[in-house]
Amino acid sequence: VMPLENNMKSPRHFLGLGGVLNQGMAGVTLIYILLGFLGYLKYGEETQGSITLNLPIDEIAAQSVKILIALAVYCTYGLQFYVCLEIAWNGVKNTFTKRPVVSEYALRTFLIALTVVLAVAVPTISPFISLIGALCFSILGLIVPAFIEVITFWDHGLGPYRWRLWKNIVVSIFGVMALAFGSYTSIKAIARLYADPPTS
Repeated sequence: VMPLENNMKSPRHFLGLGGVLNQGMAGVTLIYILLGFLGYLKYGEETQGSITLNLPIDEIAAQSVKILIALAVYCTYGLQFYVCLEIAWNGVKNTFTKRPVVSEYALRTFLIALTVVLAVAVPTISPFISLIGALCFSILGLIVPAFIEVITFWDHGLGPYRWRLWKNIVVSIFGVMALAFGSYTSIKAIARLYADPPTS
């Protein structure tokens, strides 16, 4: 998010209630909710990890949707990958001072090839997404912010009866529970998937 904000012509328009980030995320969230609702309404319990897997292969409209999704990924991959590349390049750009442009393109090519190899190596990715979600949500979404808030307010006071400390202890406990149970469930699903791989 920050690299995008830093490269905007008017960075102050990025945040805020009517900012670019909120408008974009609100639109994307509404589309996801709508597609999820309609997909589940149509296919019910047979809904797969991606709704495109439920689309019939013998209909032109369904195949057109798959082609358009592939084109959308192809055309927006650079934008989606921009932040990752910016972080990676900032970490190594001082090493490549002679030919920075060639080095940056080489890094781009390597990282994109790595994602392609991962996609080919792990064709059934939904259990891994669950595992990554369990790890990232619990650590980055609950535990780390709780620690940061406690450290930030430690010298300035944690409020009456140290309510910030107690709140963050409770949040951290929930985070650890989400980490443990989410990871356990996801690892079990991954083990079950590879112990009994799908035949289709």
